[in-house]
Amino acid sequence: QDVPNNEILEELFQMFNLSRPQDFEGHSLSVSDVIALKRNGKVSVHYVDSIGFKELPGFLDKKPEHSSVLQMLKEKCDAPECNPTGCRKARAEHEL
Repeated sequence: QDVPNNEILEELFQMFNLSRPQDFEGHSLSVSDVIALKRNGKVSVHYVDSIGFKELPGFLDKKPEHSSVLQMLKEKCDAPECNPTGCRKARAEHEL
């Protein structure tokens, strides 16, 4: 018998909010937390909403917007070979 994800998520909510293990030092599950379930080799990601859970398909597939801080600085300076120490003035004029 395969238990539906929503039942497992509810059990996790009960466990970490009402019946916390004594050795657990984390916080209770709260709105905006994200839970990843791995079942039968497949991972699903769920947002803890004010009432229940919302599945987030593709959540783990998203790539970061910037590959590095240096790349972000290069984009902000609008220079292909921006040296972060050499473009302080340009950086100061832009919000990071």
